Amino acid sequence: MSIPDLPKNTTLEARSVLITGSNVGLGYSAALLSLQLGASPVYLAVRTLPKGDKARETLLADPVVKKKNPNAVVKVYQLDMSTWDGVTAFASKFIADRKTAGEGLDVAILNAGVVNMDFELAPTGNEAVIQVNHFSTALLSLLLLPLLESSTTPQHTARLTIVTSRSHARVQSLKACPPDDYNYLASLNDKKTFATMERYGLSKLIVIFFLRELSTRVSSDKVIINNVCPGMIKTKLTRGVPWYAQPVLWVWYATSANPVERGAACYVHAVATVGKESHGLWYHKMKLTPYADIVTNQEGEKLQSRIWNETMEVLEKVVPNVGTNI
Repeated sequence: MSIPDLPKNTTLEARSVLITGSNVGLGYSAALLSLQLGASPVYLAVRTLPKGDKARETLLADPVVKKKNPNAVVKVYQLDMSTWDGVTAFASKFIADRKTAGEGLDVAILNAGVVNMDFELAPTGNEAVIQVNHFSTALLSLLLLPLLESSTTPQHTARLTIVTSRSHARVQSLKACPPDDYNYLASLNDKKTFATMERYGLSKLIVIFFLRELSTRVSSDKVIINNVCPGMIKTKLTRGVPWYAQPVLWVWYATSANPVERGAACYVHAVATVGKESHGLWYHKMKLTPYADIVTNQEGEKLQSRIWNETMEVLEKVVPNVGTNI
């Protein structure tokens, strides 16, 4: 399935946009498209500052940006999603800078994510894929919410978009709510639970549960929260795939993958084209798409509550009272 063009009237003129994981791939292309559509400032949240600075230079040198958005501002921030300090230090500096400058934040696109072929613990002690794709994404969402809410005006409602994946529908290991005396998220730190071909999808399923619960607690009048999957895109996300699996990936790319520019358009569609009707929902290749049954059936309702409670228990230890005002 190809990705359609954005509506011709799509604009991000004068909107401030934060994109995580934005020095390469989809994040970079989303930043470029945002700038081409008039966004400014655009904030690049990256793990390595020199790479972010290089991306900034390339973005501002783009001919379309120079012609259509010549006064665009691009700023680079360091964000390490594998550690708690990396997330909290970024949020503290970013929010403080906005306060000092008297600025808000119109759009946050949480794109940063990892795919690991082997089991690895993050410095936090959590399994690395779950840490980056779920815990750190959830924490950053909560830390940015007050800034986003305060930036909403009668003319524009702030946006929070999380990048998820269609692979959440293929998860086989989570079919029913775990027993009450069993901490499910903590169990994922055991190597025995790690399945290479499922862990990425599982991390996206878990963060979808979090997002859906968050959207019930935050009014769409304050912040519009949704999630997006552009489908298979030609990026470097799968650069960790071993050599013996590369031929399969090449065939998959050749037959199914869309260009990275099309994937970036999916991000912009989620923050600039759809409105309050998208709150809590999922867009696959720009199309409103039902979640997998495990998300919305009776067991899904139990799982959503369970994932929210276990996640908040962890996050409250990192940032006390982080969920108090939700």
